[in-house]
Amino acid sequence: MLVTFGETALRLSPPGAERLETTRRLQVQAAGPESNAAIAARRLGTPATWMSRLPDTPLGRRVASELRGYDLDVEVSWGDGRQGLSFFEHGPTPRGDRRVDDRLDSAATTLTMDDIPVNRVKDADAAYLTGATPALSTDLAGASARFLKTAADNGALTAFSVSHRPWLWSGEEAGELLTQFFSAVDLFVATEAELAAVLDRGGQPAELAHGVASAHDFEYVAIPRERTCVLWHDATVHEYPNPDVDVTDPSGRDDAFAGALVAALLDDEDPQDALRRAIAARALATTVPGAVPTVDPESVAELAEQVDKPRG
Repeated sequence: MLVTFGETALRLSPPGAERLETTRRLQVQAAGPESNAAIAARRLGTPATWMSRLPDTPLGRRVASELRGYDLDVEVSWGDGRQGLSFFEHGPTPRGDRRVDDRLDSAATTLTMDDIPVNRVKDADAAYLTGATPALSTDLAGASARFLKTAADNGALTAFSVSHRPWLWSGEEAGELLTQFFSAVDLFVATEAELAAVLDRGGQPAELAHGVASAHDFEYVAIPRERTCVLWHDATVHEYPNPDVDVTDPSGRDDAFAGALVAALLDDEDPQDALRRAIAARALATTVPGAVPTVDPESVAELAEQVDKPRG
């Protein structure tokens, strides 16, 4: 079983490429980095739980019911506060995407470990968290550290994605806090841009992975990239090219990558096959609109078989 912990916002998006300032319609979707990864893992066969705090309002209940619709086990501490909102506008090149968050004083920001069923964390096979959660409040930062440590102390595979949100905090601020979590992390996931911003590291992918793993004693380091994805394990770097797909919406691709990678490792797949599976899920997640990675196991398995041999 995989347990995840974090805020899930309601994402409101104009249809197609319409603008936020002119649209008369908004599509609503419950989306957050941890719940997205849990959905990807669940759709690939791994039982998954999402834990958080939601307001006891129609909007909060909308989030819970939508996530349950993906067959997630939803553990919610109901409370006061607001439901976090995220307005997202898809802008084709050269316009570019636009995102406006409205999360001040959301219910999730007051969550502590006392509000969630700790036994579920202790009994988990894997635990997943992203850096987007501790960025939201001091309470969530403390709860995030305890969540990872509790899972690690009880033998779970602990996975952490940096998921740096520059509009929430600077890379320096993120690095100062997040590095305190690293001793409890087995699988570390970050893009090259995040490694540069948060850990001040650059270089070739293999060099990056070796350096980060050595500095922080991670068991696995994964780096999803535009043209390839990299997985370091046991002093060996595996790298595969990303398949060509017609991209509809890239929003949830790295959440799909992390969720699929955790699911594959829980299935005892070797690093090469686990990376293939994660790459396939990442690619397929971009072919559907919205941030939620509604991948299916048959398509992932079929595309994973087509992923080319490692480069080098």
